Amino acid sequence: LAHTLKGSARAVGAFAVAAAAEAYELDARAGADLTRALAALTRAVAAAQAAIAELLAG
Repeated sequence: LAHTLKGSARAVGAFAVAAAAEAYELDARAGADLTRALAALTRAVAAAQAAIAELLAG
């Protein structure tokens, strides 16, 4: 899922989301604790959602 999100985020220019998804993906593959990576990904997605909402609001 993180890999797909990374590619999709890059395709729409959400580069912070892509970077956070990549970090999550790498941590998951390494068997690391995903708490911080998930929190960072959640923040990046929330920021992207807010930016999109602002653009749509005009």
